[in-house]
Amino acid sequence: MPPKIQHRDVAGFLSRVRDFFLGRTHNTAHRFADTISPRTQPAPDIPRGPSQSLFANYYYMRDPRGQLKPLVDLMQEQKPEPVKEKATEAANDAELDSDQEDQGKSNDKAKKLPTPGRVHSWEGPD
Repeated sequence: MPPKIQHRDVAGFLSRVRDFFLGRTHNTAHRFADTISPRTQPAPDIPRGPSQSLFANYYYMRDPRGQLKPLVDLMQEQKPEPVKEKATEAANDAELDSDQEDQGKSNDKAKKLPTPGRVHSWEGPD
């Protein structure tokens, strides 16, 4: 049988002084492998199922990423026709404005954005 392993602790004199002041022998809080009982876990007993095999795994067919579709704008569907036409015209104008900006032409509409209501001047009257 191999010799017993010396665990970490203070020097012998200090350990006796410590025990005297404690009034008992000190048990260190350190845990060492030879002082702890082994905790072996039993093998898991998992029932076999269709997910055990790699081929024909039913989770592959239920993958939700393949079921995604583009979103439907419900408000756009409920708008009356003139509003839809104005929205498409505004989108076309925005595309034309961006094309003109790319070509170097500037438009007054694009420079000045509309502001709702009156604007308060913080610097005072102009």
